[in-house]
Amino acid sequence: MYLKQSTTTTIYLGPFVDDSDGKTAETALTITAYLSKAGAAAVARNSATAISHDRDGYYRVELNATDTNTAGRLRVFSSTAGALPVWADCVVLPANVYDSLIANTDALQVHTNEISANLITAAALNADATAEIADAVWDEAQSGHTTAGSFGRYLDAEVSDAVAGAAPSAAAVADAVWDEALSGHLAAGSAGDALNGAGGAGADPWETALPGSYNAGQAGWIVGQRLDAKVSAMSGASPGSGAAEFTYTLTEAGTGQPIADADVWATLDSAGTQVLASGRTNQNGRVTFYLDAGPVYVWRQKSGYNFSNPDWEIVP
Repeated sequence: MYLKQSTTTTIYLGPFVDDSDGKTAETALTITAYLSKAGAAAVARNSATAISHDRDGYYRVELNATDTNTAGRLRVFSSTAGALPVWADCVVLPANVYDSLIANTDALQVHTNEISANLITAAALNADATAEIADAVWDEAQSGHTTAGSFGRYLDAEVSDAVAGAAPSAAAVADAVWDEALSGHLAAGSAGDALNGAGGAGADPWETALPGSYNAGQAGWIVGQRLDAKVSAMSGASPGSGAAEFTYTLTEAGTGQPIADADVWATLDSAGTQVLASGRTNQNGRVTFYLDAGPVYVWRQKSGYNFSNPDWEIVP
């Protein structure tokens, strides 16, 4: 296990088992623990906190900042009367190494020799680091870079000369941006590329097939999968909140023709008092509810039709 250098921590030591049968957990031992730091001679544990039994022969052993002050391998061991010897091997890491690898609160230090040896170059920086550096450059205060001959001084002079000694106004900069030709700003992933693509063929969202490649839960999928009836016919509809998708089809007796625009609702009880979902059939005589698995009672209503209500159904 990894430990942070010069930091108090608690480790588990065990299991301590009976030295006569080699399996019975020893739970009431008075344990003295010793340490060997980086292969050095064993010393007694410095921490004065009592070693306590946790369960099944495992004991909690506190190591204080003195116990963990040496980087490298650390063996903690005990030979206690009545139990077999027990030891645990740990690795003590420098604080910044531990925090970078385990706690994720620090970063490993990079030696300048790696830069001198060209191990770290601009080409070696990933895209995220490059973007961060570029962003930091543009966020720099101009006032800190006015040394004669510097690029900051040059930019300051160029901008000042361009507007007859006055810095450009926000309106002038904004106007210049919008007057830029889009053809000069088409690098992949840039705002100009996105704007150019928005007006191109196939970019009109009304031409996109639904649900198409949209995933479940996304707006395109919901519109394509759920909006299968006229919006005007959905007033007051409540498709339910159950886990199972249940489609009910209403047809004319005898002809089997679908009955469209019929009010349909599902209840938990045969009296029709506990409504679970409601809706209206589409042109195919179908209405979809979202119900929990089990029996439901389905009620139908449309002017000019007489239905035998309720219809008993099983939601799979």
